[in-house]
Amino acid sequence: MRLRILVLPLAAAVIAGLVWHKLQQDHRRSPETTNGQIARIQAPSIEAIDAENSMTRLKSFLGRHNLLVVFFDGDSGAGADKTLQHLKRHSAELKAADYHVIAISSALPQQNRKTEFPPLFHLLTDPAPIWKVHREWGSACFDEESGSPRQAVFHIDRAGNVAGTSEPIPLDNPDQRIDELLGLSHGEE
Repeated sequence: MRLRILVLPLAAAVIAGLVWHKLQQDHRRSPETTNGQIARIQAPSIEAIDAENSMTRLKSFLGRHNLLVVFFDGDSGAGADKTLQHLKRHSAELKAADYHVIAISSALPQQNRKTEFPPLFHLLTDPAPIWKVHREWGSACFDEESGSPRQAVFHIDRAGNVAGTSEPIPLDNPDQRIDELLGLSHGEE
């Protein structure tokens, strides 16, 4: 009987210690892949002005939608971006799969208002020369040496995770990967 009295507090102490240890660990997965799965990390924040001059934050989408984040050339505009046009052609499939598109460039809100995209597209301004959002997303989006933005596409799941190790890794061959995410055969128009 005396042994049972000692086992219960000891078990509680071990469980509490394991919980504390787990909470202290970094929740990012290691960069290694397992079973062919790419490591995923928490996506960097996004906070920028949309075409209607309202603040848009990444966290307002998390837990609600899958996201495709497209960093595009603001000088050419959203209407000229190949990936955004591909996504626009498949807006019905995006909506059915509960995807939203966050498109980021230096294009001013009034320039973004001139383009026609469905409501699930959110065109955001990351003003030059600061490029705050581009810099936070790392070398795939911003070249520190030349001080210029880069084009890149990322997939963020509902939990807010993106492929990456120490920084997000963009989709290679974005149009093909987008088609795979939407269950389309590549090149289907």
